[in-house]
Amino acid sequence: MALRKLFSVWNLIFLLAALTLVLLVVYPMYAIFQASLLSAETGAFTWDNYLSVFTTPFYRRCLWNSLFMSGLATFFSVLIGVPFAFFTTRYKLPGATALRTLGTLPLILPTFIGAEAWLLLLGRNGIITRFFADLGLHIPSIYGWQGVVLVFTLQFFPFVFLMVGAAINSVDRSLEEAARNLGASPWRVFRTVTLPVVTPAIASGALIVFCMSIENFGVPTIIGNDYKVLAEQAYSEFVSEMGGNPSMAGTLSTVLVVVTLALTVLQKLWVERKNYAMSALRPPEIKTLPPLGRALAWGFCALVVFISLAPFVMVMVAAVTKTNGPVLYYGQFTLDNLLIALKVAPRPILNSFFLSTTATVIGMVFGLAVSYLVVRKGGVIGYALDLAMMLPLVIAGSVLGIALAATYNTGPVVLTGTWMIIVL
Repeated sequence: MALRKLFSVWNLIFLLAALTLVLLVVYPMYAIFQASLLSAETGAFTWDNYLSVFTTPFYRRCLWNSLFMSGLATFFSVLIGVPFAFFTTRYKLPGATALRTLGTLPLILPTFIGAEAWLLLLGRNGIITRFFADLGLHIPSIYGWQGVVLVFTLQFFPFVFLMVGAAINSVDRSLEEAARNLGASPWRVFRTVTLPVVTPAIASGALIVFCMSIENFGVPTIIGNDYKVLAEQAYSEFVSEMGGNPSMAGTLSTVLVVVTLALTVLQKLWVERKNYAMSALRPPEIKTLPPLGRALAWGFCALVVFISLAPFVMVMVAAVTKTNGPVLYYGQFTLDNLLIALKVAPRPILNSFFLSTTATVIGMVFGLAVSYLVVRKGGVIGYALDLAMMLPLVIAGSVLGIALAATYNTGPVVLTGTWMIIVL
């Protein structure tokens, strides 16, 4: 009986999950950390690489740029996402369901495509830029940290909106009614009942936005100009054809992981203290706003959706616009671009669907099994597994790719240059 219990299905799943995390996350990241402690010239042990990050003006500026850019994107995402969730969830607005649906669409647009679309709109020769120039007005360039923050905010705010919206729907109406019956004002009910319930959701959404922003190197590369960030510089150090520095790439990657991991652990500890278990037997009341308030709330949500979906419209328009090299002839439409894409690049299109589908299926099966272990089994093992499962979230995709490529480059298991490394 004891032997059967030891080799139960869930124990085997736990061992499989732990082994997967060790081989594909912990061990590669340890190899990256180990490389960061070696001198690029002599290969000897040294802390000089970490000293360089904090003493060299360029690397110090990369670290500050990453924190500043991600912090601003997180702040504005919360500033937009929280009221968007409240307005579309708690109040009767015309087309609230459509607004909520459209508000999630920015998540499906890759960030670098969104950045390129914004360049077509607000670049030096963008449509909006030229429109205002013809009117004699000069608008700020999208290049630089302003453009990076704009793209991140408009593409990542749905994380906050979705989490806060779900938390709002979990509030039991009887709690708010009880507070009102005791004489509390609407503002006090919101501050003492509703806000404490949704605050963990706000913190979780903010953490995801921060991690997604600080880990992204595509958008800063496209529109950041000389605004260098840690993720971009770590990638450049690793793949540079002019003599990259793998040790410094490992150092920058480690610093990036430490920053995100520290914030994730702090957020988890704080949320565990503030979290409330609740079953909404009586869903919250959908309230009716006065005409002016309803118009303002709807206008805010519609404006957010309109601006955040501008890249979608731009991409679709550019796809059917006649071109001659890099020149787009707006107003002249053609389907030749789509036909050329299907004819010249069928393999990349099929590869994209194959890789994303494979990763999705593996992620669903793996995530479902681990979630069951964490939630239903609990205990020290479940808590440890829960903490370990946060590691892939806080590690940038580029950093994990560097780690896997550097670790499994030779030997019995070679991932470098294979499709599996992309799926993983």
